Amino acid sequence: MHVSTDPQVWVMALCTLAVYSYLYKENPFWRLAEYSLVALYTSYQVANLWNNYLIPRTKTYIIERHQYYYIVFGLLGLLYYFRYLPGKLQWLARYPIALEVGWGLGAVIAVSPRSPMQQLADSMRPLTNVNDVIFFLLLLTAFMYFFFTVGKRSPVVSVGGKVGRLVLMVALGTAFGNTIQGRISLFLQRLSFLLSNWLGIPIG
Repeated sequence: MHVSTDPQVWVMALCTLAVYSYLYKENPFWRLAEYSLVALYTSYQVANLWNNYLIPRTKTYIIERHQYYYIVFGLLGLLYYFRYLPGKLQWLARYPIALEVGWGLGAVIAVSPRSPMQQLADSMRPLTNVNDVIFFLLLLTAFMYFFFTVGKRSPVVSVGGKVGRLVLMVALGTAFGNTIQGRISLFLQRLSFLLSNWLGIPIG
């Protein structure tokens, strides 16, 4: 057992323990780790945007190409900060928010039907083998589960809905299990780091 003497490893290990201390209860160590993460991430993003986006684009589009209409976009961005001003000028911050939300919704709506349509197209399989037949029947029973209007009056839909409920439970349970498995994998990686890299305990 050889405890690491690397300061970086110690910082990583203490931050990991501080984060996991929240499982016991909220405490000052957890708050320090949380605030440090937010501060580091924010400062990194500000520096990254300033050096890799704002300065290069200002030099390329405004100074070299003389596309001065980009200044308008910059002024619209500055309107975001009007919400922090005292007085009656806070309403000006609504304009960039409205433009961003409108543009974002338009972009999402334009491409959002692709994923459902791809899933729908994948559901239309030729019934040429046993797997496709089982898939079609399970898909049909899952649809029957949502037929509330005729569920009690039609025995076929009623029985199919009960089977569909089991199908949905299995599907959701599988998805949840995959999520938990991913979280456990991350936990095991951090535990391996604490035992091996920090405390020097050989594992595996």
